[in-house]
Amino acid sequence: TIHGTKRVPLGPRTMRVPVPSGVALVALACGPVRAGYAPCPNLCSGHGNCGATRVCECFNGWTGADCSLRVCPSAPAWTDAVSAFTGVDGGHNPAECANRGLCDRATGRCACEEGRFEGAACERRTCPSACNARGLCQSMRYYATLKDPGEGAVYAYETIWDADMMYGCHCDADSVGPDCLLRTCPTGDDPFTGTAFDPAGIQVEEEQTLECRATSGSLVLSFRNEHTAKIPYDATEDELLTYLEALPTISNAYGPALSVSNAGQEICAFAAVTTTIRFLQDFGDVPLVQVDDAGLGISVGSNAYARVREATPGTKEDDVCSNRGLCDRETGVCTCLEQMSTSDGHGARGQRGDCGYAGATLTDCHTVDSPCNLHGTCTGAPTYRCACQAGWTGADCSLMTCPRGRAWFARPTATDRAHMNDDLAECSAMGICDQTTGLCACVDGFEGAACDVMACPGSPACSAHGECLTMAQLALAATDNGAATAYTYGATPNNPATWDYDKVQGCKCDDGYEGYDCSLVSCPTGDNPHTEFQDNEVQELACTATSTSATVGFTFRTKATALLAQDATLAELEAALEALASINDVRVTVPDGDTTTTICATSGSTVRIEFLSPTGDLPLITLDLVDVASASVTEHTKGTKEDEVCSGRGLCDYTTGKCTCFNGFGSSDGQGGKGTLADCGYVLPIFRCEDGTTSC
Repeated sequence: TIHGTKRVPLGPRTMRVPVPSGVALVALACGPVRAGYAPCPNLCSGHGNCGATRVCECFNGWTGADCSLRVCPSAPAWTDAVSAFTGVDGGHNPAECANRGLCDRATGRCACEEGRFEGAACERRTCPSACNARGLCQSMRYYATLKDPGEGAVYAYETIWDADMMYGCHCDADSVGPDCLLRTCPTGDDPFTGTAFDPAGIQVEEEQTLECRATSGSLVLSFRNEHTAKIPYDATEDELLTYLEALPTISNAYGPALSVSNAGQEICAFAAVTTTIRFLQDFGDVPLVQVDDAGLGISVGSNAYARVREATPGTKEDDVCSNRGLCDRETGVCTCLEQMSTSDGHGARGQRGDCGYAGATLTDCHTVDSPCNLHGTCTGAPTYRCACQAGWTGADCSLMTCPRGRAWFARPTATDRAHMNDDLAECSAMGICDQTTGLCACVDGFEGAACDVMACPGSPACSAHGECLTMAQLALAATDNGAATAYTYGATPNNPATWDYDKVQGCKCDDGYEGYDCSLVSCPTGDNPHTEFQDNEVQELACTATSTSATVGFTFRTKATALLAQDATLAELEAALEALASINDVRVTVPDGDTTTTICATSGSTVRIEFLSPTGDLPLITLDLVDVASASVTEHTKGTKEDEVCSGRGLCDYTTGKCTCFNGFGSSDGQGGKGTLADCGYVLPIFRCEDGTTSC
């Protein structure tokens, strides 16, 4: 055609090309110009390099198919499922926001589960009510180091997964409870025990001895983690008493706290001097005074030294309200039982507030309706002390106890050993006991009769889109590439490393949901259409039936078909597999092309199953066999295609579960063609006009 316009077909569409008069038409060797030949999506947003396959390689801190999304900090997961990489007991692997928060992709900051977890990666358990300004919020690791050496060995807690994650309240001396909201009441000696009339014998105060050999320098004494000023080696016994009574942990508000005696000598000399320290207001078997003698010196001979030993263990009680009253935990004031009032610590009237003074001689146990309120047994004369039944406590057995569980926040009982059965606490130290009902009021985020289980996130739990499971249960439900595993967590009894196996819970989300609380909707996944020379997964079934009554069941990624008859057709097998929630599309064929082949003939059958969607290196199908002589599934061709979210060519909107495809990409059939998977795996054809536009 010399004049007019020639319609030149270019693929599925045509475009109009003006042909000037007198100009011969030249055939154009151009077809559809496809978006696939553009550079990487959004040029990787300036946060990555564009690879040869036009796939973005994001810089550290960025993610997404176009590197436009920020990465959030990671920390050991509070809950997760054991993986093939970690194996048995291999929980708490690094996870974004520690699996207790959602990542804000615009800012790279974690939005942690409110009121329960905090930190850049949600890696710290929030202390309840910030300890009500009556204590300090501390980690298990640090809290372990603060134990008074006088109370026994100080054990480290460093290698267990929660050492720097589980935080709790270290309450001030006058406060107690998981949030330090409750007040402690005065403690003291029971005036009716330990007398000359008590068959159990006379009770005594604690006595400790300080032995010191030095001729110069100074020493420092400590009691319950409080330290004296430097005490000169030549201090007198009265001066030593002054130094000790200056400690806030020595009780001296209502009477002399100590007696110090060494026959009038200086506390140290060339010939070692022994000084006796007797506790007059701190009762029971009190911690050993600690000594730092590094500052001592000696003129000649062997090294200077100072040491403290327990000469006489204290055997007097140190009971709340002297076991002769009830503690008001809101005020920290003892309500003394009938005929009892505050003492001086030695049975006389005083100001300790401890109910240790008897205004009259007792003739029976304290009572309201009957001795020990029918919840205990009275020991009778001379002590008249209630021995309460299980479930009851208090001086008169009028208060109910609450269930006990392994403590969430406590000092280790051995190196890297905590939260175990040798350290039980009422309400597991994460709840407050209602002593009128015997029920625990748990801190937010904990549940169970003894507050012994960490609650799952979400309201309702797991946002009603998943199961709330313990770490042990999550391990049993774990999958590897979608296939069931045999991994366990905490199956070995009394293993301190897996103390949380039945205490810490997390969500196992339903299909189609994800996130630590199952609040996010999953998007379709698929093959990236810009990567080439990749294969679909092909698995080969070899099956021989023993009789015509044989049946075969197929399981893929924990989803199972009904049992199929041995003479089921290829089409019936294909339909059964595609009915599984774990499979979108397969192609079932036989090597020889005989479409009449059945899946498990008595003479033997070989069937190939090609996975069109999902893609990738897939787990082998497993079989459920009845009356089958032999059967196996092997990998004929390893799947090398990707199975990326939105096929790596779009971004997922996790509020809707829909992909927002980059320009030039759309819904595919899982194999690069146009389809209905909404996965951004299809390259849209684009046609270019003569003027370079696409509007012709």
